Amino acid sequence: MSWREVLVIHKTLRGIGWESLLVDRGESGYRNEFLPDGRIVYPGEGLRGNQQPTGGNRILLEAYADKRPMRVFAREGPNRWCDLGKYRVEKVQYSWLPPERRYIYRFTLTPELSTDYESKLWL
Repeated sequence: MSWREVLVIHKTLRGIGWESLLVDRGESGYRNEFLPDGRIVYPGEGLRGNQQPTGGNRILLEAYADKRPMRVFAREGPNRWCDLGKYRVEKVQYSWLPPERRYIYRFTLTPELSTDYESKLWL
């Protein structure tokens, strides 16, 4: 998918939208963790200071409380994106990150059942 196609669905230039979110391999400055079982540990919004339950973090906290799925788009390269499908926020942690000396959110995202997850995941 092109960025333009993603933007039609995502509807924001930010990484966290109301119905979707963006992941990458560190190009954005955020360190997403891609687990072998298909889950993604998604860091909260905010690269400086203690993260707060506002903005995108609030959206993810509400998705967790409501059990609302969100579509995940993965950046594969310049203007190349892959729709990984819908995920749910399975777990939320707010913890101290020693190297940065601040508190951050970690949202564990679990893919909804999909038969072709592995074909979409770029390693």
